Amino acid sequence: MDAADKIEIHELVTRYTHILDNRLWDQLETIFLPETVIDSGPTLGVYDGLDAIAAWWEGYPHPDGHHALNVMVEEELPDGTVKVLTKGFFARSAGFNGGDYHDVVRKTPDGWRFVSRTYVPRWKVDVAG
Repeated sequence: MDAADKIEIHELVTRYTHILDNRLWDQLETIFLPETVIDSGPTLGVYDGLDAIAAWWEGYPHPDGHHALNVMVEEELPDGTVKVLTKGFFARSAGFNGGDYHDVVRKTPDGWRFVSRTYVPRWKVDVAG
């Protein structure tokens, strides 16, 4: 994998945060494949496919700010997909929380897209109201 691909993968992770923060649901196909699976754990659930992800996101009260930190392009797999690890930091009106994203991405004719995105929560700080 060359440096240009690594930069594009970093930009894919960044584009994800901008789409969520700006509620740009009509741009989901710029980051996801039609069959992408998002696993947000036992609390928030698993969403299989672009339509299921869009329906969940449109009705979910997202944090005010999503931040992707320490993106590591880890490993290219034999099937052409790539494993990526990212730290997520989220600003909420009542505090902050964060965790890890374990991603698998694939290069398509239209650019890099998420095959799967698994979020593992790590910490949460509540601020007294």
